[in-house]
Amino acid sequence: MISDLNEKIGKFFPAWEKLTATAQKDAKPLYLVGGALRDLFREAPVSDLDFACRVEDMAYWEESLLKETKGRFITMGAEKFLTRRLVGSRMTVDLAALAGPDLGCDLRRRDFTINAMAWGLHEQIFHDPYEGCKALQEGVIVCVAPENLLADPLRVVRAARFMLQIEGQLASETREAMKLATRHLNQVAKERFAVELNYILADHRAARGLGELIEIGALQKILPVLTPLENLEQNNYHHLDALAHTLATVAALDQYCQNNPLAIDSPARVDRVLVKWAALLHDTGKALTKTIDPDTGTIHFYGHERFSAHLARETLAGFALGKEFLKRLSRLIENHLRPLLLNPDNTKEKSLRRLVFDLEEDLDLLLLHALADLQATQGRDPGPRRENLRSLSHRLKEIYHFERANFIKPLISGKDLIALGLEPGPAIGIIIKLIHQKQLSGTINSQAQALAEAQLLIAEK
Repeated sequence: MISDLNEKIGKFFPAWEKLTATAQKDAKPLYLVGGALRDLFREAPVSDLDFACRVEDMAYWEESLLKETKGRFITMGAEKFLTRRLVGSRMTVDLAALAGPDLGCDLRRRDFTINAMAWGLHEQIFHDPYEGCKALQEGVIVCVAPENLLADPLRVVRAARFMLQIEGQLASETREAMKLATRHLNQVAKERFAVELNYILADHRAARGLGELIEIGALQKILPVLTPLENLEQNNYHHLDALAHTLATVAALDQYCQNNPLAIDSPARVDRVLVKWAALLHDTGKALTKTIDPDTGTIHFYGHERFSAHLARETLAGFALGKEFLKRLSRLIENHLRPLLLNPDNTKEKSLRRLVFDLEEDLDLLLLHALADLQATQGRDPGPRRENLRSLSHRLKEIYHFERANFIKPLISGKDLIALGLEPGPAIGIIIKLIHQKQLSGTINSQAQALAEAQLLIAEK
């Protein structure tokens, strides 16, 4: 791998060869560090390159990168951890000063051994002082030093993310270090948690990563609303306590987002993340709504879905997930019981249409959530209720496709057409309708495509 590293990087980063030649000619240290090396050794796609140099050489290497890539730099991070990001290049390229006087000091401060590797362009030497390559081969996440997790407690969550990424496990000493660092998670900004948790939720083994974080108490620290669900007894429909049921729902979604019996397409990444967030928070209102029937001893959670939706909005308000994301999340949680309470054999068309119009394009996600919730409630064999859900899904999808035009808004408006030079009049409505039909059929999928089509139609007019 080391022998052909230059060739491999050169294939996706054309400036690599000239950058290497410059580093060798001028003898100014420049290192490729971090995730790119990890991904190259795993033969995984490389999406970004991280370079490190001496602080006094930052301006020199900025100029060299600009010359070879024709991009421009923007500044990221605080002054102490300043990073310059190259934009305009085909991939993300970051340049930062070494954390300390030399490379050894920099690598010593990194989180995990799989990220504490470097390739010196100027010297053509591979540096792996903490045996990150060996850890990759063995599939184990090892922290460089326990105190490094205390320096940035977010690394607790990153450990779970990298564990999933390399399909490995946590070293026992790393898990112990994570437990210690968990006490300091309140020092981390919420939006940083969101980035790492989104990576985990997008993975098809998200439940495993979340399970590790629950086991050491980290997820409850990040999302305190989960804590009351631990050991919360449920009714006879359930075979698990509320928190274990929550994790089982995410595990079922891990499976159903890839392959499900409802003939629903696998959701895109953002929708996988959304529906798993919904699963993670869908029962948080149960602790507030639990009642026990004095005559029968039956446990109830009346209205818990509304409380859960409210708690989800409140909990994630500082996570910088966006208003639209939170709106969709809240809608999924508030309606998560509805598909499970409808009987396809005796439910009126009006009730089905109301559900379709309430969920709009998130109907598929609601049905996936219901299927996962059902499996997590009654185990691997939910019996006739799953068949009911399959039949209900078929009817709902028929209504959805028939009524799609009523709730999918056109990508362009009359103002857009006037801005393109079309005079006010009947032609505006005709063009909007023609483009909307192509939008519904899937021929047009973005506003840019809609505007381009509008220009053609105006020219033909």
